[in-house]
Amino acid sequence: MGPVSKRPTPPRRTAPVGPETVRSIAQESGFDLVAFGPADPGEHAAHFLRWLEAGRHGEMNYLAANRERTIDPTAWRPGVRSAIALAVDYGGPPVELPGGGRVARYAGGRDYHRWLRERVFSLRERLEAAGVPYGSMNGGTDAVPVLERALAVRAGIGFLAKSAMVISPTHGPYLQLAELLTGMDLPPDPPAAGSCGTCTACLDACPTAAITAPFEVDARRCLSYTTIELRGSVPVELRRAQGEWLFGCDVCLEVCPFTRRSGLRERVGAARPAELRPHRIVETWTLVDILALPAARYEAEFTGTAMRRATRSGLRRNAAVVLGNRGDDAALPALAAALGDEDAVVRSHAAWAIGCIDARHPALASALAAEPDAGVRAEIEQAMAPR
Repeated sequence: MGPVSKRPTPPRRTAPVGPETVRSIAQESGFDLVAFGPADPGEHAAHFLRWLEAGRHGEMNYLAANRERTIDPTAWRPGVRSAIALAVDYGGPPVELPGGGRVARYAGGRDYHRWLRERVFSLRERLEAAGVPYGSMNGGTDAVPVLERALAVRAGIGFLAKSAMVISPTHGPYLQLAELLTGMDLPPDPPAAGSCGTCTACLDACPTAAITAPFEVDARRCLSYTTIELRGSVPVELRRAQGEWLFGCDVCLEVCPFTRRSGLRERVGAARPAELRPHRIVETWTLVDILALPAARYEAEFTGTAMRRATRSGLRRNAAVVLGNRGDDAALPALAAALGDEDAVVRSHAAWAIGCIDARHPALASALAAEPDAGVRAEIEQAMAPR
């Protein structure tokens, strides 16, 4: 979500608002964790710049383009002094499509960009009604130029994990983060208790070795990047490691010992908050359905879900990879049909998937003879090669 939109200025009373009032209103607005800290990322800024210089952000060029504003929020919001760091626990059971294919837990329900934005917007309005000067706060989640994890750690929401995620000692690692930058001088909360200690579970379990060292992640290898942010082809060497993941990846969170701290971990169905209940897409669509997803149905039915971030092409590409990894002969007719798709990315990944299941399938030779794209032809030839 971007910055909260500007509104016509209503009459507001202004009076000093204490930190406990801010904290109480934030909790009433639906945030599980509320903490105060500096508005800037502090020592995390240097790490961020090194990460960018190493090219570990991949194709996420917006991060490099906004680097100056990211390390110094006053460059785009003059006068901010404190950050109200916010978090919501979204823990729960695995999210799986009918018949197979996994979706990261945060994307299984309603699009968090929407419901979290609404929560931040409500909090800002309630704080202004309580006396915080109108227009003195700017909030967001995920898409504003701030280092959300850095602000959360500096405010004491949680500690920085070796996976580079934030772990709350009371709620665990399944956290949706948001923030309000404010001109108020709020007393900073102490750092969160705890640490990863000697645990290396996330490094050991990462399917693609994207966590290259404690606190170091190469996004170019991370499934949460390759299945969502990456446009075009998934690198061949990462496709097998993608396993069942259609969208995102939860492995580094699932193996974390702190996961058991999530209060929502075992709650399903109506026991879950409405925004976290499974979206109709993950309850009704199969991998084969997504592979053949028409543009009109994508626009009509994939609304209100964070999975749109991957784009129609990316979702279909990902579905082909998962079908290949599953190795189910029943998927071959759909994959063979995808060899004639208008999208070269889908065609190339369908060829790869067929090669995983049956390298001698006649559809590959037929497609090779008709394929106009050199890159796709190379994929088909590789799929037909003896294993």
